[in-house]
Amino acid sequence: MRQVRRKTMDTAARDYLLKAKNEGLQLSWNKYEAMLPQDGFSQIGLSCHECLQGPCRLNPFRPGEKSTVCGLGNDELVLIWLTRQAGENHELIAAGSQMLAELKNKVSVGEVASDLLQLKAAKWSVNGTDLSYLVMGLSLKFAELTYPRAQQSKTSNIDDLMTLGTQQINLVGFNADLAEVLYGKYSSQSRLVGLGVIREKAVNICLDGASPLLLAKVFELRNELEGEAIQLGASDGLNIVLAGDFSSNFGFNTSCNQGTIEFAVLTGLVDLYLIEDGLGKGRIPAAGYHTVLATAVSTKEALKEVFMQGIAAYSQRNLKKVKVSNQVEKAEAVSDINPLGIKSLLDQGLINGICVIGGGSNLKLTEDQGNLDLARKLSFQKVLCLTYGNSAVTLAKYGCLNSERLENKVLADELEGEATPLICSVGGEGDAAKLIEVFGAVGREKVVAVFPELTSARDLQMALALAQTGAKVFTGVKLPVAGSVKISEEIGKVIEYSKPKDLADTVAKCFGVQE
Repeated sequence: MRQVRRKTMDTAARDYLLKAKNEGLQLSWNKYEAMLPQDGFSQIGLSCHECLQGPCRLNPFRPGEKSTVCGLGNDELVLIWLTRQAGENHELIAAGSQMLAELKNKVSVGEVASDLLQLKAAKWSVNGTDLSYLVMGLSLKFAELTYPRAQQSKTSNIDDLMTLGTQQINLVGFNADLAEVLYGKYSSQSRLVGLGVIREKAVNICLDGASPLLLAKVFELRNELEGEAIQLGASDGLNIVLAGDFSSNFGFNTSCNQGTIEFAVLTGLVDLYLIEDGLGKGRIPAAGYHTVLATAVSTKEALKEVFMQGIAAYSQRNLKKVKVSNQVEKAEAVSDINPLGIKSLLDQGLINGICVIGGGSNLKLTEDQGNLDLARKLSFQKVLCLTYGNSAVTLAKYGCLNSERLENKVLADELEGEATPLICSVGGEGDAAKLIEVFGAVGREKVVAVFPELTSARDLQMALALAQTGAKVFTGVKLPVAGSVKISEEIGKVIEYSKPKDLADTVAKCFGVQE
């Protein structure tokens, strides 16, 4: 591999990158470098798989190539890609459908807090006192949220994309409300983050992309199977950790962000690695390790069998491959936020603006650097940085969410001695919709959203949703739209690209901060 420093800012990475090299393991960085150069036509959005007469590609330097076999032009190809990303929601629909079914069952046996259900239902314009009626109303609202109505609108294409993005983030928020009704909220908002949360004397189960529904089953099984783990010699019992996310419903710690999930397995201490949808299992370097890789199953009984495999794997650890990490940081700002309270801070001039920092873990960039540089620069200028999900985990690794750190204690005098960090997390990926509420409360003045390492379809949807509020949105990753001059210009007005090395300064200028 090339220099470690060029891959990630994570100080814990070096030992594990070298460990993988010595063991002959291929990590994501190796795969990326081996595939360079990447497909140039795809990079500009001019590769097409829309029908079985292809694949086609349109060469922008050949004027004669104006359409694919089936007649799609440059503008259409690029727009199709953007629309597909903006409308991606299959896992949201699956999780929401299952939680609605569980809610119906719990209501029928009186196991739901009626006040909370009424409160959450009213938020989605479903009112009444009959709980069964509320469930029916929420089911209709869910169907409305999953219907791609943006595609039926008569507005411009880019407006359609923003509406689609907002629709998916609203669906994220809907699912989060269902999860709170079903599973409640974890009382403590403090978490630990880092590879050090993976413990030597525990059966370690790592969850990747887990929905609240899966987490609820895992929580029950942890309590039921704790004795099995201890009996096998794991004195610390079952240790459940997340990868690349936080949970507002359960108090599980987080091992790493999405960019460094491979290092979790390289500790030699992960006994079961469970992936929600099964996608991306190939990125986990399990060759030669005892780790059980599994896809989440639908029933608790089937999941119990998978857990038993993970518990059995504990005794199969190869101690020569174990490399314990002491990387642990406290993340205390994984909490609710008060939109009106934030507006008050702005109105009083106690903060100079608000910046949402999202996304993260793009291999094309030096991992973590964009998020970290941006958060540090803006927080020192009294700009409130709000983050969530994978980006929050990224910043937490470097102590940015630890309010006990001296550099995070700011505004103490103005707020009557109460320390308030200027970098806060609203929670996990499932809590992203809270940011739309914040922007709605404070208005679009002095608010900016930045995705230094835009990576996934959900990142793009969040960027589009925030743009629809009227906020400025920036990214440090080029979208594959350069093949269409028209679409490039239009999307550039919604999500502005800035070179990674200039991104922090570009955003700072939005708040009047100069070098």
